[in-house]
Amino acid sequence: MQQAPAVIITRPEPQASDWAQALQRELGDRARVLVWPLIEIAAVEHAAYRERLHAAGEQLPQTAAAFFVSVPAVEHFFAAVPDAAACWNAGYTRAWAPGRGTLQALLQAGVDPARIDSPPPDAAQFDSEALWPLIQPQLAAARQAGRCVLRVRGTDDPKPDAIQPDYGAGRDWMGEQLVQAGLEVRTVVAYQRQAPRWTPAQQETVRTLASQRNLWLWSSSQALNHLQTLLPQQDWSQATALATHPRIAARAREAGYGTILQTRPTLHDVSHSIQSWL
Repeated sequence: MQQAPAVIITRPEPQASDWAQALQRELGDRARVLVWPLIEIAAVEHAAYRERLHAAGEQLPQTAAAFFVSVPAVEHFFAAVPDAAACWNAGYTRAWAPGRGTLQALLQAGVDPARIDSPPPDAAQFDSEALWPLIQPQLAAARQAGRCVLRVRGTDDPKPDAIQPDYGAGRDWMGEQLVQAGLEVRTVVAYQRQAPRWTPAQQETVRTLASQRNLWLWSSSQALNHLQTLLPQQDWSQATALATHPRIAARAREAGYGTILQTRPTLHDVSHSIQSWL
C-alpha cells in the first residue's frame, strides 16, 4: 500500500505540535502530519536584554502601545514581566497584534480584549499592513502626549549589539511607519531565535521528504532560509510549499519549490488548502 503524503509543519515549538495535532484530526489518514521545527526559540539570557525588558515593564503606564511581532514576543515578554497584564488592564496602554496567534497569546497572558488592536478574523492578511489602518486613530493622541510605542521582538544574536543593543532582527515596516508619523519607537528583545542543529540521520530523512510529493507548510521566511542553509544543494522541484503570506511564497519560489500555494494563516484555511492539494 502506498504511503500517504506528508505535511511538514515548520513552526517553532510548541506551536508546531499544536498545529500538527489539529491538522492530523482534520486530515485523517489522507496525510501524515510531521513536525520539523525550523526555528528554535529561547528566552534571552544576556543581562542587558533582561534589564531592558524589566525597564520596559516599569514604563508601561507611560507607553502609548506595545507592538508584539509574534507569539514568542508575547510569551517571553510576559514571562519576564509577570505583572504586565495587571498593569496593562489598569492603564491606557494598547497592545498591537498583527496575527491571530499573537492575539490569542495576549488573551492567554491576561490582557483585556478591549485593549488589543488586531486585524479582524476576515482580514485578507494578518500582518503589519493590515494592522496599520486600525491604529491610525491612536497616533495623534500618542504624539501629542509625547508617549512612545514599544516594539517587542526577537533576535538572532544571543549577545546584544554594542551600538543598538535592543534593536533585534526581523522585518521593520511598522517601525518605519511609526517614525514617519512622528512617534518615538523603543525596542526590546524578548527572545532569541536560531536554526536547529540536525544530525546526519535527520538531514537524510529531510532529503528523502524533499524528494517526494510532500507539502511543506511555511509561516516564516526565516524558517525557510534556515532549511536552505541546512540543505544548500537540495532539489525542491518535487515538493509543494504552502505559504501563509505572499512574501513567504516569493521566497519559496526563489528556493525552487515545484508547486507553490498560498493561504491565510488560520487552521481552517490551511486545512482547506491541504485537502484541496491532496
